[in-house]
Amino acid sequence: MTRLLHLTDLHFGSERADLVQPLHEAVVAARPDLLIVSGDLTHRARAGQFRRAMEFLRGLGLPFVTLPGNHDIPLFNLPARFLATFGGWQRHVAPDLSPMREAGAALIFCANTADPYRWRGGQLRDDDLRRIFAGLKGRKNGMVPILACHHPLKVPAGFRRDETHGVETALPGLVRDGLQVVLTGHLHHWEIGLGITEATPQPLLMVQTGTALCDRPGERDHGFSVLDLEADAISVTPWIAADGTAAFRPATRRRFLRRDGLWHLAG
Repeated sequence: MTRLLHLTDLHFGSERADLVQPLHEAVVAARPDLLIVSGDLTHRARAGQFRRAMEFLRGLGLPFVTLPGNHDIPLFNLPARFLATFGGWQRHVAPDLSPMREAGAALIFCANTADPYRWRGGQLRDDDLRRIFAGLKGRKNGMVPILACHHPLKVPAGFRRDETHGVETALPGLVRDGLQVVLTGHLHHWEIGLGITEATPQPLLMVQTGTALCDRPGERDHGFSVLDLEADAISVTPWIAADGTAAFRPATRRRFLRRDGLWHLAG
């Protein structure tokens, strides 16, 4: 079995201080093979915020891979936003904006969807897509291809439908070439297996994870997701900080089975 942990939207600079240590303890207790952090490490892409985020991630003592979100590029400093969009990220986090990793049975592609020309939304870039398509075609047998990006490829009811530019043209090809799982953040909202019901299997298992730490008014969906990969099956368990608590606890697990190129809800 391969265990992945999906963490997103830490928002250091606007984080819930009372949740930082409990999050550390819960992530370590989950014992993942790889931690996937899908953007918004910071709230305003400032050097001190990047440093605090990286101190937190490195302090876990776990292997991790991460990619930028829309909050990880400058907002008010317009010259930096447009001329050195990812300068802070590359100085403090990593030079590679769209890394690829293998962990057990998982082949993880990261796509940098942060876009300085879109205030909130993102885009799938052509160079990322070319790399992902090449990786899908050349993958080893038995590997589960997973795409991690900050912005969602599909959104639940009640959210804006134009969050990620380029999805409409790219998604059919990604499905055709074998992409199986998508991990996203950005919405600060939980949605495990978007569109998959007992009556409607889907080719993509989409896991939309809530914010890890953001302390903006009204934020309630704090937590992370644990994915356990087995032969033709994935179980997803949200770990949630319940209202009025400062502790993360596993919630109801959802299990999905893959048959004939589709994910089926198994429980």
